[in-house]
Amino acid sequence: MVKNDERFFFIIELGRLLDEYHKCPYKAVKKSIYEDIVLLRHAIGPDSNDMPAGSAKRPS
Repeated sequence: MVKNDERFFFIIELGRLLDEYHKCPYKAVKKSIYEDIVLLRHAIGPDSNDMPAGSAKRPS
């Protein structure tokens, strides 16, 4: 589990990644961003409510 100050920066980065994900027109890049989002959410904590579940849908 991460410390609160680290968690704060992870949440900021998560927001930036979500913005990039929603703006990205390329499926391959979107998939890579999605994978980063999943890893970062796991680092923040599996029970984290900092990001709504449907904010980033797995690219098809």
